[in-house]
Amino acid sequence: MEAQETVAIVGLPGTVRCNMLANIEALLNLVASSFELSALAFGLVLFLVGLFTYQRSIFMNPIALHRAGRKAHIGVFLIKFGLLVPAIVNWLVAFARDAELLN
Repeated sequence: MEAQETVAIVGLPGTVRCNMLANIEALLNLVASSFELSALAFGLVLFLVGLFTYQRSIFMNPIALHRAGRKAHIGVFLIKFGLLVPAIVNWLVAFARDAELLN
């Protein structure tokens, strides 16, 4: 005869909700960090491409000069936005925790 296993859940419902919030927060932090690294890498590449294109076409074509400047500006914006995303996600999670939105 085999022994049957029983599972006992120990803890209050608030504890279970708190652990679920911690799991959601960990997942959101993982997504935010991945987005941060992707935005930093893509923004840096775009900035450098714009910078080198700007340097190469400074005397040739004003339209190419404008496009190169726009690429560099978008690259800088992506770098700044990538650095901001984890802070925004942490702020939203803290707001949800303090307002008890997930209870």
